[in-house]
Amino acid sequence: MNQSAQELWSQFKTEKNVLHDRYDVWAFGNSPQMADELLELVLKGEKVGTSSLHLLYDLGLEEEQMPAVGSYSIVLDGKDQAQAIIRTKVVDVLPYSQISEVHGYLEGEGDRTLSYWRQVHQPFFEQELKEYQRTFSEDVLIVYELFELVYRA
Repeated sequence: MNQSAQELWSQFKTEKNVLHDRYDVWAFGNSPQMADELLELVLKGEKVGTSSLHLLYDLGLEEEQMPAVGSYSIVLDGKDQAQAIIRTKVVDVLPYSQISEVHGYLEGEGDRTLSYWRQVHQPFFEQELKEYQRTFSEDVLIVYELFELVYRA
């Protein structure tokens, strides 16, 4: 278990009077640089949404559980240090083709348009799917999570 995550959770529990120890620990993206860039957007309040491939949860390939409304996640930076705690507010599972301008805006990346979202997410999803001998299509299911920042290191 990540020591910095345990310490941040302990501080959060004490300050916010949380009585349980149910949380996931993860970093955004697939590189330390991406983890830092996306975390910074969360800390600025610009990123309140994230998306992932449903297939990875469905096949049990994700290390963390499928997000659920009310669940907590400790977000790591690119050096695997806990920097924030977010709480899931909404979870939608929908085809890639149905991701909307609103989804793109809430992810807070680039110019916050759907066009930008597709420009960066399609190659990302294609790469992830390729690792599991799967191909991308507009019908691939996306887990879209809307969250709130509830604590920072």
